[in-house]
Amino acid sequence: MADSHKLSPVWLLLLPCPPSEISLNTLRVAYGPGLNQILQMASSASTGSLKVVLDIAIAYEDELIFRYSNVQKLLGLLYRLICVICTKNSIDIQYDNDVDARLIIFHRGVSDQRQTAHGKDSQRHHSFGNLQDLAQSDRAWKRLCSLESEPAENLLQDFLCIRGGSSEETMRSNQIEIERLPGGLTIHQSSSQNASQESPSHRHRHRSVAVGGTFDHLHAGHKLLLTMTALVLDPKSNQGRCLTIGIAGDDLLKHKKFREELEDFPERQLAVQEFLLGILGLVSLSHVLDNTQHTENTLPHGREVHNFLKSGLTIKYVEIFEPCGPTITDETITALVLSAETKGGGQVVNEKRGEKGWSALDVFEVDVLDAGEADGDSRDQADEKFQGKISSTDIRRRIHEKSVTTSDGFTGNCKQVRSN
Repeated sequence: MADSHKLSPVWLLLLPCPPSEISLNTLRVAYGPGLNQILQMASSASTGSLKVVLDIAIAYEDELIFRYSNVQKLLGLLYRLICVICTKNSIDIQYDNDVDARLIIFHRGVSDQRQTAHGKDSQRHHSFGNLQDLAQSDRAWKRLCSLESEPAENLLQDFLCIRGGSSEETMRSNQIEIERLPGGLTIHQSSSQNASQESPSHRHRHRSVAVGGTFDHLHAGHKLLLTMTALVLDPKSNQGRCLTIGIAGDDLLKHKKFREELEDFPERQLAVQEFLLGILGLVSLSHVLDNTQHTENTLPHGREVHNFLKSGLTIKYVEIFEPCGPTITDETITALVLSAETKGGGQVVNEKRGEKGWSALDVFEVDVLDAGEADGDSRDQADEKFQGKISSTDIRRRIHEKSVTTSDGFTGNCKQVRSN
């Protein structure tokens, strides 16, 4: 899996600041036309395991957007919009034309007058970096896309200016295509409308954060969960920061539906690692892998893989055999990120920590993605189609059905097949 990602083409889509009032409809109006076009373009360029990796970077300027609840809402709705567009256009693993879309946000930083990025803004601490970090990333993008609007064009030109003073001609000479996509309408209002109540603990950043899951056939729900976990980390601490990713061991999954299509632990660990290193590398030049350590057996857990980054961040991938995992064996963990559907697990973890005399974890919830306001279908139909993008079980089912069809000799051209 890791080798296929290295060969996959990587594209970047720059999105200007979101509308002040964030909802699925306002994001669809602002970004929908451009997202629709680039996802179809990326789908056409994807073939089997070599699917296009599409980095989607959203600018922001208002500090209020960076509250945990606001970021979660923005990224969750954008992932939902992407899934709705993919469902509508039959962009899916079933047709060998899926797209690996990844969302990050970054501080706009540089002004429209192309001020140098070495000013005050570049010294501020943002969990997901700024325009300078993004533009100076060593990510090997093959296509750079922007929207047709004045804010988007200014953003693109600032990006090119920072990226070694590159011009469009220079980028093309380096075989990097630049594409402008249809822009939408973005309405900005007073920033006071963005203000939302947030738990005092959610304003506190942590040095050691944990999350757990199966992470089988990594999908949009997993990506949102992992991104929000990284967001909880304290960006001001250079050393001692740790992300702990509990990944369900193979034995825990033996009763899962379509078990034969389940990825084993090494595949799931590599997929999570590749995603996390990918998004972290876009937002800080120091988030570069220094070395990796593998451990076969670490009772009471199983296999572990540790990534040591040059920034001082350590990412631990731990094979777990029971739901609480490292949260009840590692006292240094201070925060837990989980999906809203498993929020009861936070209470169980804190009860067990309390029995040991340990401090309770701050629990951060991530909303479950759903079909929402999908176009053209009833809610039931939309939910059924949407689950194919955010349900590992449904992904395994469709992979199984595809393999059965293949073995029966009825493959044809998978990109020509369309079904509900």
